Amino acid sequence: MERIDWFEKASAYKEAYAEVLKGLVSIPSVYDVSTKTDKKPFGEKIDEALLYMLQTGGNDGFSTKYVDGYAGHIEYGKGDGLVGVLGHLDVVPADGEWTYGAFHPTLAEGRLFGRGTLDDKGPVVAAYFAMKLLKDMGHEPKKRIRLIMGTDEERDWQCMEYYFQREEMPDTGFTPDADFPLIYAEKGIIDGYISLPPVTAQSDMLRLEHFEGGKALNMVPGHAEALLTGERIKQVEESYIAFLAAEGFDGKAEAKENTIRLSLSGKAAHGSTPEKGSNAVVALAKFLVSLPMHGKVTEKLSWLVEKFEDYHGNGINLGLTDDVSGPLTLNLGEFSMKDDQAWQIGVNIRYPVTTAYDTVTSRLFTQLAEAGAGFNETSHLPSLYVEKDDPLVQTLLAVYRRQTGDETDILAIGGGTYARAMKKGVAFGPLFPGAPDSAHQQDEHILLEDMLKAIAIYAEALYLLTKDEHL
Repeated sequence: MERIDWFEKASAYKEAYAEVLKGLVSIPSVYDVSTKTDKKPFGEKIDEALLYMLQTGGNDGFSTKYVDGYAGHIEYGKGDGLVGVLGHLDVVPADGEWTYGAFHPTLAEGRLFGRGTLDDKGPVVAAYFAMKLLKDMGHEPKKRIRLIMGTDEERDWQCMEYYFQREEMPDTGFTPDADFPLIYAEKGIIDGYISLPPVTAQSDMLRLEHFEGGKALNMVPGHAEALLTGERIKQVEESYIAFLAAEGFDGKAEAKENTIRLSLSGKAAHGSTPEKGSNAVVALAKFLVSLPMHGKVTEKLSWLVEKFEDYHGNGINLGLTDDVSGPLTLNLGEFSMKDDQAWQIGVNIRYPVTTAYDTVTSRLFTQLAEAGAGFNETSHLPSLYVEKDDPLVQTLLAVYRRQTGDETDILAIGGGTYARAMKKGVAFGPLFPGAPDSAHQQDEHILLEDMLKAIAIYAEALYLLTKDEHL
């Protein structure tokens, strides 16, 4: 094989990469029901981000296709075979205080800050520049390379379902939306909402009027707040201030006559790694349990803490694990309670790859039935498992090791990537071992140097996957 310095070639695109990514990150492509239409199924800004990337590809001479606002692709090459690179342009909401502003991309000390820089706009743009690098160097692939961009990954993947009902399925491929060296196994994912019966006619000293937190099922809530009315508001305020100090949380108590609003800041994190966050809803519930409220309210709050404080699901009898992908994770991602209305608990469950879906649901339903609760499943993604000796795995792993010298073994994760939307696919980068993982967090960012390395790795990988039509 001819010797090509892939990183040297990738480095030539440093400024161009940063500029394209800044333009993309500046578009707040969060799902927005207020601006969704038949032609913009996930909202105006998500559609704007998709059009931005398609226009970028068209301007650089690639073939592009807009698929009814659900997805789109950028393609180059000829041949019957198709190698897919799947990424997404939607992002989770941007909670909390940001140093530079979530949608004001800023390059500082070699890091580009902004919502989506790591998940998944930065990697999508890296894959795009890998394609551009190959095209600019005159590579004529024996298979077509298609960068497929979805727009609903952070919710329930309607984009991929719609796209693949109408467009060709790649023979093989990868998604740049996880970790290096490579991910060959992904846990199954269940999203849904638990509904607890309301407590009517509260008549005790304090009334819990409202309690909410979280904006996405696959995100550890970084903020929660509750509104209470009744007597002895001053004592509640003093107790809460003491609680915050003792537990090490930031928060506020805003008292006014017979009303007090409590807010608490935890730590947001990706729902696949809830241990990296601090759930603000659960933390605030632990304080509310201590207050003199209606017995049924206290009972439900205690149940909430008991069942969801443990992020491996042991509290709700979901403590399952296997040797391939490790233990189940349970994330309480959204919570909403209003006086006299049902309590809604949005959960994200990621179960081991060798565990049956029915095992998880039967255990869950048993626990919920005991509490008189219902469950509405909104989405289910079966687990992904590609054998370690598969040619795709071996080709990508060889590229990574050749360019980095890193012999780290391939991974199994709890994250859900577009790899499982393909007939055969794996997750491949862009996060290098030891690099900061700021996905779904405040001050999300990427290391620019790492993205250049990713461009180099993706370019060589696509080069090898399309150099021989029989690979």
